[in-house]
Amino acid sequence: MPRLLLADRVKGPHDSFLAPLLPALRDRYDVRLISAGPGDALADAIGWADIVWLEWCWDHAVWATRSGVLKGKPCVLRLHSIEALQTEFPAKVDWTQVHRLITVADDITEVLLAAVPSIAEAVPISVIANGIDLERFAAGDPDRFRVAWVGHLEPKKNPMLLMQVAHRLHQCDPRYSFHVAGAFTDLRTARYLQRLLPALGLGGVIRFDGPVADMPGWYADKGVLLSTSMYESFGLNIGEAMAVGAYPVVHDFPGADRLWPVECLFASIDQAVALIRAGRPGLYRAWVAQCYGLDRQVAAVMALLDALCAGAPAEAALTPG
Repeated sequence: MPRLLLADRVKGPHDSFLAPLLPALRDRYDVRLISAGPGDALADAIGWADIVWLEWCWDHAVWATRSGVLKGKPCVLRLHSIEALQTEFPAKVDWTQVHRLITVADDITEVLLAAVPSIAEAVPISVIANGIDLERFAAGDPDRFRVAWVGHLEPKKNPMLLMQVAHRLHQCDPRYSFHVAGAFTDLRTARYLQRLLPALGLGGVIRFDGPVADMPGWYADKGVLLSTSMYESFGLNIGEAMAVGAYPVVHDFPGADRLWPVECLFASIDQAVALIRAGRPGLYRAWVAQCYGLDRQVAAVMALLDALCAGAPAEAALTPG
């Protein structure tokens, strides 16, 4: 079996975005997943591999493409939003050493190429949307009055808007409660929310559950998923919640209209409240299966890797929707 190295710089084996792909990949490849930065451990792993997948366009990708350790081996690099929006790593990678660049949505591809247009000439780009495992995220028993919010509690996820939506909705209908899965990762945001929670009368209305290990179980009784993020390259929690049965209410971030049903997008607090109150749990499970089922992502990734491993052009691309 061809030896496939998955080098995830940011996440470990259990929380890597690659984890849902592992069963299918292991059927066809001898897979090794590591979390290593630049240096001997990464060099040794690349030396073992027949094909290299660099997850995240991070310092390990810069080092691997510029140190000579790849030695012409087929190399895939998957880039997420943070690299294009908040780092200089894409401009430092030697893209001539990368055989295929993967992004999860068209909008982040456009952001990347606006910043580093030379990438388009150096490497083919495939858009392969994230996949939702419909077996793991099985249909739950959603309560339309329980609203989920998922993510690190930091400015880019915009929990400040969550507070305002919750306040307005509570004024309209006190039956609703908000449930937050995620860690406080920014002290400024934590202090702000601690201040606003009593000031807006939201004690007992918003419940902070911290990091959650069993997300499918946590989603099971949530009837609505509220996403207030300023930007997502995809927004995996939105699709996962929809699969379990939550009705999506999504802030209209750039590119959201190319990812999620436009009738579920909001720009104002009043629009968000109206969507939550009109939410129909379970409505979009079939939509998620059709657009973002894990089988679609697996098929696209397999076609790309098989073609690269065989030395043929990899034309697999899966656009969202």
